[in-house]
Amino acid sequence: MLYGQRVTLRRVVEEDWEKRYEWLSDPVVNRTLPSGSGMPLTPEVVRERTRKYAQTDLSSVYFTIIKEDGIPIGNTQLFNIHPWSKHAEFGIWIGDKMVWGQGYATEVTGVVLDFAFERLNLHKVYLTVDADNPGAIRSYEKAGFNKDGILRDEVYKNGQYVDRIMMSILKHEYLKLSSSSK
Repeated sequence: MLYGQRVTLRRVVEEDWEKRYEWLSDPVVNRTLPSGSGMPLTPEVVRERTRKYAQTDLSSVYFTIIKEDGIPIGNTQLFNIHPWSKHAEFGIWIGDKMVWGQGYATEVTGVVLDFAFERLNLHKVYLTVDADNPGAIRSYEKAGFNKDGILRDEVYKNGQYVDRIMMSILKHEYLKLSSSSK
């Protein structure tokens, strides 16, 4: 488990599928995801994906985000972990809309970056975010991510093409940022 001030990150377990399905079935939540098309997934697909995420795999780690009152509010992950190049892709989504805008995503991002750089000894963490998700972009920038580029009209969702922004943070940037905030 990983710990922040207001959150605990615990490994995904198969039983998490129902909560994940509830969140992913919400078109507002689904629309914010890079993989989201605005169309809900079936329970079978969510159950199978959750089962896969719960398995031990050296190339990825999936967490359920639990806030201080013990209630799950979302998921985060490092995947495509590359041990030779020492980089990984980061993802996060807050499924509980009642806590959107309260800084949980920024806090979780910091906890995962600390894990990535301090415990996994990665050199770089990168992500993609859709340009139509300004809240996520702000959260990533607060955590120290820099924009690397734009994939124009990369995804078609909700009836239109949307740009996808590539962002990353390097270990020395994170260490500098985290030492200045202490």
